[in-house]
Amino acid sequence: MTSHVADGAGDGGSEEPPHVLDVARFRRLNSLIHRENVDVDELLHLVEQDYHVNLMLDPLLSFVIACKKPKLACRLIDKISSNDMLTASNYDGDTALHVAAAMGYKAVASELIRRVPDLVHVRNRKQEIPLHKAALYGLQDMFWLLVSKESSPDARREDGATMLHCAIMGNAPELALQIARSYPGQITKVDQHGVTSLDLMLTIPELFRSQTPLDFYESFLYVMVPSEEGCGKTNDKDAEEEARSSNDIVSDARRDYESLERSRGIRSRFPPHYDTLLDLLELICILAGWIVFHLLKHSRWSLFHILKQYLILTVYPPMKPLNELKRRHQAALQLIECCAQPINFDLFGLIHKPVGVRPNNNEENRLGGIVDSASPSHETPVSPESERVTRETPVSRKSETATPLIKAAEIGLHEFVGKILQVCPQSATYLDAKGRNVLQVAVMYRRKEIVKIIRNMRTILPSWLFSRIDPETGNTILHLASDGSPDVAKEEQDAPDAMQLHYDLVWFEMVQSIIPKELVHSRNTKGKTARELFTSNHKQMRKSCKKQLVGIAKTCTSAVAAVVFAMSSSFSHTDDPKTGDSRMFKALSYTYVIGLSFAATSLFLLLSLVKSSYKEQEFRHAIPAMFNLAAFTYNLALGALLLAFTFNTFLQVYGVEGANEKQAITFMLEIIVWPVFTCLLLFFLRSI
Repeated sequence: MTSHVADGAGDGGSEEPPHVLDVARFRRLNSLIHRENVDVDELLHLVEQDYHVNLMLDPLLSFVIACKKPKLACRLIDKISSNDMLTASNYDGDTALHVAAAMGYKAVASELIRRVPDLVHVRNRKQEIPLHKAALYGLQDMFWLLVSKESSPDARREDGATMLHCAIMGNAPELALQIARSYPGQITKVDQHGVTSLDLMLTIPELFRSQTPLDFYESFLYVMVPSEEGCGKTNDKDAEEEARSSNDIVSDARRDYESLERSRGIRSRFPPHYDTLLDLLELICILAGWIVFHLLKHSRWSLFHILKQYLILTVYPPMKPLNELKRRHQAALQLIECCAQPINFDLFGLIHKPVGVRPNNNEENRLGGIVDSASPSHETPVSPESERVTRETPVSRKSETATPLIKAAEIGLHEFVGKILQVCPQSATYLDAKGRNVLQVAVMYRRKEIVKIIRNMRTILPSWLFSRIDPETGNTILHLASDGSPDVAKEEQDAPDAMQLHYDLVWFEMVQSIIPKELVHSRNTKGKTARELFTSNHKQMRKSCKKQLVGIAKTCTSAVAAVVFAMSSSFSHTDDPKTGDSRMFKALSYTYVIGLSFAATSLFLLLSLVKSSYKEQEFRHAIPAMFNLAAFTYNLALGALLLAFTFNTFLQVYGVEGANEKQAITFMLEIIVWPVFTCLLLFFLRSI
């Protein structure tokens, strides 16, 4: 059996992976580890010959930590006498401290460092020290524990990633914010691909609310989650000590009071900043209790408590992950604000150069991380002249690749763009390699929210952003708005939505409202204005929209006509004067007449759609108004006619004389039970 691979841990995985496994011994070890009372001596006796236990060649201590047995791991550390066993690594070069850092076991990590202090500097195959693992898994307490044990926060991985890169890759913006504030030099560092921290955030859509898919119910709860202040605080030990000393006098009394209050009821499950939300829920329950009390004549307080418990228990399960999600989003915005300071963004606008990726096998590199081989311009402070807030001429520096701001505009991350422009307005003056600014990219990719953000900031942003003309094509941003979005697939452009031309016209007019009036009729190098280019680009779309609208109108017209005339022949007719006094018959008459009125209106509007000329400008107001009103009256007509058909069926089943309110309620429940069940099923499956 292979015994050690620690010596080849940095060889990039060139050796043959292990293939030999003593299955009987592994099963025996696994059985012993998962017992309640484990004999540590028996475990150590089983690994006397070879302390690597599985196909990954995990040492016994690493395997115990990975099995989530931190107490057993601490007992093993005290019992193991050989430092070789404590420093042993697996096939990937991970030591027990790497595993403990990834699992977040602070007690195990502290014991390991106490026994072997140099473990904090040991690297695995990817040139990761345990501190990288803590950053990748977003474990704040573990990260700062390792830093306090002299682990180097400036160490780099094999690919040149810093601790800030690792925290962002681990979707841990709160830890990344702490690192950025504590070690601001890492903000402008790049890896071997020239990726900065802001560039890396663009590749993780979960950091932003606009890129996180939530259904209607979750979106409502997300809005209801209170914002928790103070997320992403820096690891300032002096400030923490000062705050701790100032609160010593009242801490005991406050702790007793809070424990007493939170021991009462279900509020103990919620963080302190949820009190306002819970007060609102209690108020709703009190009002609901009074209503039910007057309707059913039951005890108000028992109903109040039942409603409160049910409402809180229904809201609580999804509220906890949504609370974490909202904290992550808020921390991401604070991280952008921290990274996008003017002095930092000026460096982001420069050419990105990759760093040297392979460390030298010397003690300095092992302790200090990978040394950059990039241009020293990344470390040189910029001059005060480069920190001016605005640039009045479009002669800005071009980056070899797009700046984070332009990349975010291309993707559509309006929170990212808004926060950067708020912190560093001069970032809007940078151009990408194609000579495009952030507004041109936002218009080209049809990012409506970003265009609105830039429009609202036009007093601070340079005016040439809105009046810039492409020197090669002569296109203004209005010319760019006359075409479809380039990230829409070709097949979607060939078969657009029936109202797509209307949406394009609204978008065109929105962009037209933000450019100078003298450029509205500006011609490009082909001699076309933006309006002429819009008409030319939307000829096929206009024909396709017309075809779809006419098809919808004809289908709905036939359906409404068939339903109206078919239902009119099936209604009950009688000359009995008692029939006219029946409530059910009156309801039948009223609903049928109302449905017939809506149906007639809908038929008129649908026929108007069929006979419309479908000129381009009619798609702006006339056709959308007719279509939406026709759809609205069509749905009302179907609803009223179906209700009338229900009343008619009830009269045919029970008759006029035999019908009463109890039978009517039973009949209605029989009809709606399955639709309600289906809606509830879809609601709880989050499929609506």
